[in-house]
Amino acid sequence: MKTGTLVGCLAVALAAGGCGGGSATPMATNASTSRTARDPTAELNAAVRDTLQKNYELSGYVLWHNSVPASAQQSTRGPALAGLKASAAQRRKSGIRIKPVGGRLTVVSVSIDPSFTKATAVTLASGHVRPYEGGKAEPKTIAVHERARVLLRRLGGSKKFVVWQVTVLK
Repeated sequence: MKTGTLVGCLAVALAAGGCGGGSATPMATNASTSRTARDPTAELNAAVRDTLQKNYELSGYVLWHNSVPASAQQSTRGPALAGLKASAAQRRKSGIRIKPVGGRLTVVSVSIDPSFTKATAVTLASGHVRPYEGGKAEPKTIAVHERARVLLRRLGGSKKFVVWQVTVLK
């Protein structure tokens, strides 16, 4: 297998898939509210983090199966979904599958747009994957360490977001 081709396929797949994870948002406090009141953006922040995690899980599935399930639109749409489909088709055509061996996703930051209709997140994915060609595993795993900027869009008036666009950061 050509290493350059494999790394290129892997980069496209991970970039299209995005990343996610992170912890719950802390409770907001200020003088005019009780200590248990939530910041109005806390639920939206949690929804963004949940969507990023679902998108990351979807990415792992697509890397191994080289197909995008119908349920993908629950977390991913627009150019990000098109990228996932294109990278899966490219790997399928080349006879390459990528098995996620282990990994960790971290949400570095989340920024909710003042309109509350968009959000931007910076994520970090790290771990290892094992490429397969013609059904045979390559002898070594490949280390993955990738930062990405993820643009999310809110679905109507709900608190649900979807990953819309993923840009790999160098």
